[in-house]
Amino acid sequence: MVAVSHRALRELILGFGGLDLACTEMASAAAAVSGAYFERWFLDAEPEPGRTLMQFYTVKSERLIEALAHVADKGLFGVDLNFGCSAPQIRKAGGGVAWMGKPREAAELCALARKNWEASLSAKMRIGESEDYGALKDFAAGLVEAGLDFLTLHPRLENERFRRKSRWDYVARLQSDLPVPVLGNGDVKTFSDWAARRAETGCAGIMIGRAAVQRPWLFALIKGRREDPGFELEVDLEATAYRFLDLVESRLPPEFHLTRARRFFFYYSDNFSFAHHLKWSLDNAPDLEAMRSILAAYFAEMSGDRKRVERD
Repeated sequence: MVAVSHRALRELILGFGGLDLACTEMASAAAAVSGAYFERWFLDAEPEPGRTLMQFYTVKSERLIEALAHVADKGLFGVDLNFGCSAPQIRKAGGGVAWMGKPREAAELCALARKNWEASLSAKMRIGESEDYGALKDFAAGLVEAGLDFLTLHPRLENERFRRKSRWDYVARLQSDLPVPVLGNGDVKTFSDWAARRAETGCAGIMIGRAAVQRPWLFALIKGRREDPGFELEVDLEATAYRFLDLVESRLPPEFHLTRARRFFFYYSDNFSFAHHLKWSLDNAPDLEAMRSILAAYFAEMSGDRKRVERD
């Protein structure tokens, strides 16, 4: 997720434990090799590159190969190819979900990447332009044949964004029909959601995005509940908010501070009694120190929002 799954958030989530694989925010393969000032932060796979996927979108195959060479020494778990981004500017340029309309070219891109990349190679995709499972299966099978190790399906159409529920039956069918692990993504917000989607689809794993921003401890909670049905997790919501701001300040350039903090609190504020008011206040704060002051005033007045016990 652009402007969300940067190092500061990954480090916050990893601090709670329970996460198997992390993913960077989507990076442009062309920009990655351009020497642009901000690219070093988009390509930052710390704090644990060995279990981090770096996700690239590309329009041209040669740019992707250059980008793979550029990150070859980072010790990454792997690289993820984005065939699912439906942002108008990305799709219009020929990247993201636009590749799903070019299955032969997408498979050729994957084969070229496989030839030039030894670590894990995966892809993220949507259902496509229409509810045509045959087309989706053929597209995914072409990538697998070209050398893909696993794939993640966000089971919505390319133009739906979040307007309707994810169709997890597509995840189940792909997992049944393909010889590689299939991960599902979409509308998983709790342990109960996670358990239900795993049981009904048999998928190899689940990618969680927005819900992990709202609840950075969600992976730890899932892991704990898997091992012990009675597991509970006491969360310090106030300390987590301050910890995130400290990480943004120390891990990201000043130009990113406000945009990344505002995006985080757009989701994280949903944990609180007066979420709308807090979101508005933080979104209008001029800097991180002002955000800290707003949070301090809120928790002083709403002490019951400081901590809670999580079970689901």
